[in-house]
Amino acid sequence: MVEIRLIRTKKGENPSVAARRLLASALETAYGIPAASCLVEKDEKGKPCLAGRPDLHISISHSGPYAACAFGDKPVGIDIEMWRTHPKWQRIVDKMHPREREAMTRLCGGTISRDTAEPVRQFCDLWVRKESFLKAVGEGLRLSLDAFDTTGNMVSQDLREGRWYIKSWQLPEEALSVAVCGQEELDFSRLVW
Repeated sequence: MVEIRLIRTKKGENPSVAARRLLASALETAYGIPAASCLVEKDEKGKPCLAGRPDLHISISHSGPYAACAFGDKPVGIDIEMWRTHPKWQRIVDKMHPREREAMTRLCGGTISRDTAEPVRQFCDLWVRKESFLKAVGEGLRLSLDAFDTTGNMVSQDLREGRWYIKSWQLPEEALSVAVCGQEELDFSRLVW
């Protein structure tokens, strides 16, 4: 089962360090692994993994003052993104799967304009879904963004065997988008915020 943790970091705290601290604390609570022995390494593709624990899969993310982690007994990916303008977001959308481009246009009222907040929020929602899948499969940005579609509850793709489930949500009061992807249906009752 996938478990998810999300925090607002302490003022002045490095978000990357906070994400690793959050993961260590969560693994200690969930599995009894002493926080001091939660050493995060990278596998041959650069995906974070827990040293000496091939049975546990982890993912971490941070954006602005927020940090998040997800973990479980199957591959998992988590991504968070604050709602802020991205100078290259239109070029990124143009490289995405056709269904995702259509969804962006539809959700933004038929036109994608940089003049309103809605496209920024929609882009962040879509981006965290894409990134969570890339993290779950351990490929990062080596995969072409148009090779898979994340608009549904399951990732539509021919890249990996098995099913990949995806869920996302927004925290409007925090101006934050969050998505988690894994090989089992995701239950947000396991979210700790």
